[in-house]
Amino acid sequence: MSKMILITGGSRGIGKACAELLKKEGYQVLAPNSKELDVGCDESVTKYFTANFKADTKLYALICNAGIFHSDSLENHSIDDWEEVLNVNLTGTFRACKAALPYLRNSTNSNILMISSVSAEGEAFAPAYTASKAGINGLCKSLAYELGSDGINVNAIAPGWVKTDMGTGILHTKELEKDNLGATLQNRWIEPCEIAGLVKYLISPEARAITGQILTIDAGL
Repeated sequence: MSKMILITGGSRGIGKACAELLKKEGYQVLAPNSKELDVGCDESVTKYFTANFKADTKLYALICNAGIFHSDSLENHSIDDWEEVLNVNLTGTFRACKAALPYLRNSTNSNILMISSVSAEGEAFAPAYTASKAGINGLCKSLAYELGSDGINVNAIAPGWVKTDMGTGILHTKELEKDNLGATLQNRWIEPCEIAGLVKYLISPEARAITGQILTIDAGL
């Protein structure tokens, strides 16, 4: 049987690109949408793993891609919006890692990959999103230290402006697109398939010496 990979938020954007590429590479890919696996809900996570995993299931890689974005000034950013973004992006990543851990341990040389963002370094009018992605970077480092002796590599990918529904929704005018993409050395969007290519490499045997890293892919931002 081919190696199993679970991608949270696997039906859209980066997750969808990863699913398509990894299926072509021969992996067994589970790519649930947010209704099938809502990482923001304990009950949904428990239900999904109970339905799809047995005690002896071997999970080769968990790719934590599920995430949401909210933009507002500090003055107008509500506590409810703050908590929702942190719950899905950061706590949701934690939930997925915790639920997947027994099955990752069943596998040999398994992987956790978290989708972070260059926004973790700071972005105006996105305090919750920035905090959630900075938290993911810290979680990545912590789990890499903890799980290395189990043969589990833990890394995060921090993309810049990726051409997804979320990215184009943020840069929703030609002026915003020009200003932000123009700040990159390559003056362009990053395609989701480029993130997927890095994912494919990081879970490959050739990348076994890479763990506890935050890898930036930002077109020279």
